[in-house]
Amino acid sequence: MDTQLYDTVIVGGGPAGLNGALYLGRSRRRVLLIDSGDARNMAAGVMHNVLTNDGATIADFRARSRAELAAYDVTFRDDEVTSAGCDGDRVVVTTKESGTFHARTLLYAAGVRSVLPAVPGLADLWGRAVFECPYCHAWEMRARSFAVYGGNVPSECLAATLTVWSEDITYLSDRRVLPRDERDRLVAAGVPVVADGISAFKPHSEGVEVIFEDGRSAAFGALFLHLDIEPRVDPLRPWLQAPDLESVQTDERGRTSLPRLYVAGDLGRNMQQAAMAAASGGLAGMAINADLIREDRPGSLPEPPPPQPAR
Repeated sequence: MDTQLYDTVIVGGGPAGLNGALYLGRSRRRVLLIDSGDARNMAAGVMHNVLTNDGATIADFRARSRAELAAYDVTFRDDEVTSAGCDGDRVVVTTKESGTFHARTLLYAAGVRSVLPAVPGLADLWGRAVFECPYCHAWEMRARSFAVYGGNVPSECLAATLTVWSEDITYLSDRRVLPRDERDRLVAAGVPVVADGISAFKPHSEGVEVIFEDGRSAAFGALFLHLDIEPRVDPLRPWLQAPDLESVQTDERGRTSLPRLYVAGDLGRNMQQAAMAAASGGLAGMAINADLIREDRPGSLPEPPPPQPAR
């Protein structure tokens, strides 16, 4: 049983959690980082738009990050957090296999889950020929034909953005009736709409094959779509008492309305990109360090700004 009192337990070992650990480790804080290893971007295999790491594999980035953190008082546990809550002035974190841990603060950076439309074949192509972020993946697919799936979540703005990378874009509405503003934006972007129902997606030598309900098919170099997401906050539910962490975040440094709970990465207010997630982890690390200094040495630092209303 681990009886140490950590300054911070970090849940989530992606860019946000790792950078938070770096800031706190360099602040001479005792840190425990718990990571379940099933991050949202694992399907893509590589990361982009992070200087010196553009195109690096996610596995290599994480391994090198952990190696760098070995210089500081940062401990890692590869495990799944099952519950986290506050008991007085202590945070109690319970894991599936490693037991219970105690800390002064909790930085929650577990990310979100992508919810793919329930169209057969789509999940098998996710991260290989089906993508969400144009800035992360469109360069590798540039000049090919693109399909944009707008059957579940309206994606007309995504289609317009993709015109930078391809002049051949088709919008697939999968029988959904498009409201006028959505249709107008697609017309303005020069993107044609195919309204036919879709029965499946399949791998194709060009990228992805769309099988329509009437038996016809069409091949594209890649498929892009916007997704619904689910916040990965189940272990926090009894403590959180809110639908997500963004709604309780009170400043841009990851503080929340719940004392000792901080947020970083995709669960917070920042755009869901690796570089921005890492930046939010650093900001949260600085906030935690400053708040612990205030707790240990009252009056030594000015109080943080008053909470901002949730957006």
